[in-house]
Formats: sequence, structure tokens, C-alpha cells
Amino acid sequence: MYEIVVAEDEHWLRSELTEMIERIGGGFTVVGEAVDGEDAWNMLHELWPSILITDIRMPRKDGMELLREVDEAGLPIVSLIISGYDEFAYARQAVRYGVSEYLLKPVMQEELKEALLRSLDRLALFKEMNSCFKVINIFLDRLPEMDANGRSTALENVIQEIWKTQRAFPKSRKSSFSVFESKLTALIQGLDADFMPPESPDWSTKEQTILYFRMLLESWSFKSRAVSGQEVRQVIRKACDYMESHYMQPLTLVKVAGQANLSPSYFGHLFKQFTGQSFISYLNGVRIQKAKSLLMEADIKVYEAAEMVGFISLPHFNRMFKTITGMTPNDYRKGMGF
Repeated sequence: MYEIVVAEDEHWLRSELTEMIERIGGGFTVVGEAVDGEDAWNMLHELWPSILITDIRMPRKDGMELLREVDEAGLPIVSLIISGYDEFAYARQAVRYGVSEYLLKPVMQEELKEALLRSLDRLALFKEMNSCFKVINIFLDRLPEMDANGRSTALENVIQEIWKTQRAFPKSRKSSFSVFESKLTALIQGLDADFMPPESPDWSTKEQTILYFRMLLESWSFKSRAVSGQEVRQVIRKACDYMESHYMQPLTLVKVAGQANLSPSYFGHLFKQFTGQSFISYLNGVRIQKAKSLLMEADIKVYEAAEMVGFISLPHFNRMFKTITGMTPNDYRKGMGF
């Protein structure tokens, strides 16, 4: 399965791209639809997709800024640009940021398919890094439930996993440690907004790297004890209530985190910790449950139900409905006697 995030501020084009990808098949599937570069950036860190398809011109954070951040962070993601701006300067800059393909609007399905297939070779280079990122995320998700000894042991296991990478991708070790550092620092700053980590090492010495992350882990341990678990649960409960009443709107992790007065990174971590699901998975679940009620109304068509619960793309809605319920919307209706 090759998971894709599509970043495009025009609803109709984002929907069209998603539908194309659904028709292309071949293991390519859209897991997230971002309305702008800021939303996409947070979605990349929450979903860890294999491929990013982005427009250049978007509000808040444009495609080039998004691609620059992906490149600087060394994220193991293959990037494709779709743009209406046929200018060599954009293509040249995109290449500098490691963009795999530069496609001009209007994009034809066969053209997109060929671009995605060409991306598979590059994805093979990122296999090692994806493994490291998975280990990092598992550690961070389990951090609150481990005791001091368990945290220390798990931390050294993460560092060891990153350290033994074979460097198929030149930035793999440095990028993995940098991502680990930024995610752990974000958790600490969620507890203490004034926390400033010391200057990070250059990741060339294993002993220095271990000492640095131990220091960060100690900071998290002390600060987390000062925060009431009940307080955090109340914040997440309010966020869930907000999603229950605003599910039909174009909700993003950034927007809901703002409602909770938390940074997106910290909110995303807390949300998964207390609900057992990512923000996107939870939101999709809420929307599908609401859609099931709408599908009980005989005069409401499937595409209308999809739009009413906040899905722009009908294929995306159909796929999410089947993933969550085990059946298509039409099969659900038939099973309910419609």
C-alpha cells in the first residue's frame, strides 16, 4: 500500500485528483486531503505517507515552502508537484528540493499514473528511514505508560535502531535523529511553552546522542508529572465534542488544536494517547457514523450524504465507509432494508 497526501486548496481539483488515484489503483490510496501547506505539514507528521502531491500556490504555506521543509527535515516522502504555472524557475527550485515529478494542470489520469509508477523506485530508498520513523512513533505513543526504567531502555533501543541504518539515503541518520528531537521537544513544550532545548549535537557520536536524548527524556518526565491527567482528558474531551458538532466543516488538526490552545504536534500526540486513534481516523469515524444516519433517509443520495458530513470526494467517502463498516454505502442501505 502506497499512502498519499494530496495538498490542494481548490476543493474540486483536490476531489478530482483523489478520484483519479482511486481509479488508478495499484496500491495507491489517498489517506489525507490537506487544504493548504500548513495543514499538509501537520498531516505528514501524523500520517507518515509515502507520497505527497502538492500544488504550488496555496494559502498560509505554499507548496514550495512545504517542499523546502520536507527536504530540510529529510522526510522519507516522494514529492510530486501539480501546478498551472509553466515556469522553469519553479521546476528548477522543485528539483533542488528533491521533487520527483512536476506535472502541469490539467493533469490527465494516465500522466499521473505514470508519475506515480516512476516514484516506486525512489520509495525503495526510503524503506530504512520509514522503519526508523515507525520505531520513533511507537516510542512516543507508549511514553506515558512506561516507568522510568522502561523509558530509558526503550530510548536506547530507538537510538540503536536509528544508528544501525545503512544510509541508503544520505540524510537518513541525521534526519531520523532530527525528527525524533523535534517531536520529543514538541511534547515537552506542550507541557512547558517556555522550554528551550540546548543546542543539539551533530549526531556523529553515539555517546553524545544518547546523553542528549536522555536529557530531553528527563525534562519530559519531570514536566509531565506536574500536569494533571484529568486536565488533559478534559481538554481532549472538549476537542472531541467540538469535532462532534463541527464534523461537517473542513476540520484540520491545526484548527482543532487551536481550539484546545495547544500546538498541533502536542495535541496530535495527546489525542492519540487518550483516544487510541489519530486525529484523522477519529474524525473519519465521526463522519461515517453521521453518514449512516443520513443514509437511513430514502430521499438523500449517497453523494449528498458524503457532502453533508464533510467529505469533498465521493470515492474517498466510499473507501472510508467500507474501511470502517466493512461494506459500501449502497450495501449498507440494502442491508438496512432500503
